[in-house]
Amino acid sequence: MKIPIHPGPASFFGALVTRLLGMTWRIEWRGLERLERSRALAQQGIFCFWHGRLLAFVYCHRGWNIQVLASEHADGDLIGRTAGRLGFGHLKGSTTRRGAAALRDLAAALRRGLDTGLAVDGSRGPRGVVQQGAIELSRMTASAVIPVSYAARPRRLLASWDRFQLPGLFAKVVVAFGEAFVVPAGSEPEERERYRLHLERTLGELTAEVDASLGYDGSDVWPHEDH
Repeated sequence: MKIPIHPGPASFFGALVTRLLGMTWRIEWRGLERLERSRALAQQGIFCFWHGRLLAFVYCHRGWNIQVLASEHADGDLIGRTAGRLGFGHLKGSTTRRGAAALRDLAAALRRGLDTGLAVDGSRGPRGVVQQGAIELSRMTASAVIPVSYAARPRRLLASWDRFQLPGLFAKVVVAFGEAFVVPAGSEPEERERYRLHLERTLGELTAEVDASLGYDGSDVWPHEDH
């Protein structure tokens, strides 16, 4: 028998646990000058991160009023409500299930001068493969694409498709920004694909770098593949 989960109390509990866990972390910010340069490119930005690093994103950027997508099924709604309690804007939908409508909602938020956040390989993967959404949003709204990644020690990597990172109590958490860019409004499909590959490469290298900087090696370093 399935026990019903009420999203209101569950999201309150989820936000509370996230806050309590995050309060024990020692957070180190890297590349803040790149974030500052992104604001010279555009007033609003699209924070792009891997789905597996979602928890660190949610805690480290709490209160930034970043607009995020959360799918309409029960799990996604719970995540969205939890993020909302941590100071995010919650837009319902996903780029996989409501692709065009979800992009329009995000584009509308960006045109109002609000930042957005996208797990660029989510919500179903494959891990480490950037989807086109962030590139199209930048082209449509002249917004800055801002790569950002996270690593933690100690942590647990779950056996999920995204190798979800669960930072431990009292973990050191590194937040690192990559160099931002804006996709030209008149760019052709071939050029947009080059930007997508550039984001994929930049975010992959940034994540591997922060993993290695905390002493991880082998399959513990992004993209978490056995060699």
